[in-house]
Amino acid sequence: MRKESSKNKVLWVLLIAVIAIFLAKPKDNGAGYSDYFQKLNQELRSSGPGKPIVLLDLDRLDANLKVLKEKIQPPLQYRVVVKSLPSLDLLRYIVRETGSKRLMVFHSGDLIMLLGDPEFQKFDILLGKPMPVAALSDIYSKTKKENFQKVQWLSDTSSRIEQYLDFAKKKDLKLRLNLEIDIGLHRGGFADPEASLQGLELIHKNPDRLQFSGYMGYEPHVASVPVIFGDKVSAMEGSLVESLQRYSSHIELGKRKYPELFGSDLTFNGGGSKTYKFYQKHIGVVNDVSLGSALVKPTDFDVDSLEEHTPAVFIATPVLKRLEGTKIPFLESISFLFPLWDPNQELTYFIYGGAYSAKKESPKGLQDNSLFGASTNQGILNGSKATRLQPDDYVFFRPTQSEKVMAEMGEIHLLRGSKLFGIWKCFIN
Repeated sequence: MRKESSKNKVLWVLLIAVIAIFLAKPKDNGAGYSDYFQKLNQELRSSGPGKPIVLLDLDRLDANLKVLKEKIQPPLQYRVVVKSLPSLDLLRYIVRETGSKRLMVFHSGDLIMLLGDPEFQKFDILLGKPMPVAALSDIYSKTKKENFQKVQWLSDTSSRIEQYLDFAKKKDLKLRLNLEIDIGLHRGGFADPEASLQGLELIHKNPDRLQFSGYMGYEPHVASVPVIFGDKVSAMEGSLVESLQRYSSHIELGKRKYPELFGSDLTFNGGGSKTYKFYQKHIGVVNDVSLGSALVKPTDFDVDSLEEHTPAVFIATPVLKRLEGTKIPFLESISFLFPLWDPNQELTYFIYGGAYSAKKESPKGLQDNSLFGASTNQGILNGSKATRLQPDDYVFFRPTQSEKVMAEMGEIHLLRGSKLFGIWKCFIN
């Protein structure tokens, strides 16, 4: 009886082991191009440059701009985030389509370029982060005084305002200051209304050198609100309302203490790609909403609040080589086992370039080979035979962030109706 019992136990163990192996064995994730990418591949094979490029689908961009114009209407004003759309041609296209004359700038080099451009130097420009006073000095030395004084400089502390005041005195300037306030992100800025009063007092005491231009309250934390029960979008909106209450408390106390600083043309800036759609329903605090990435929707912006937006920017790179199986240096004798275990290693593709800040989009089921390692010269991808790629076909990626890949590639190749028709140059942030 004991022998029979032991034998049964061994059989059960073997059966469980077989089931575990079966469940652990990778499934074939491969698939060919979708219709959209099949058309793009055909176009690139016939008319593409044969190298890695950034593609911008203007039909999809137009659809996203349509959503934007539905979500932000007067009295709200749209401000274009320059860093997310690093091309003068792209910026011109967006401001023409939206009618916006407002920019948010994050980099001193971008600001110098824009203040030297006959069109953009006329725009209302708000800094998206506080700059060291040394950066102000560098920008001032490379721009015209009258343009420099139009900028809304962001100030996060009383100490920084004092630095800017000293700079303004030395250069005989009057600086417009927008105060960064903490409305829940906790990334700096004036933490509470009483703290922001210290900044307002410095501005109030120096009217010949400083001018209050408004507040900036950024709230990307709203998109990360934890949800246990209920709807994610509703939870985000509820979190935004709490942030707007903090924002409002700064305005109310500031108006009470320094009413003469609060004119009718102040900028109360907020928003971001993940939260901008909520502001139209909560008009009364923020009057200036900034966003950029939502218009091209890289993967970092695949969130519930942007379901109406469509990805419009891609990286496309050609396949250089197609090899059967997956052979790894020093493991050649056992390399035949890899595709037997994982059908997604039936084929090896070497692509032009690699290690992009992006996620693989099409064909589906391509994967990195961790044993081989990453390469920016000839990246290696594995896939099953269902991926059906051949040399000179293209692999399509979606960038995680738009500004990084655009700036790295240096140019944007434009699409209309799945056809290439032009190139826009990018600038480096």
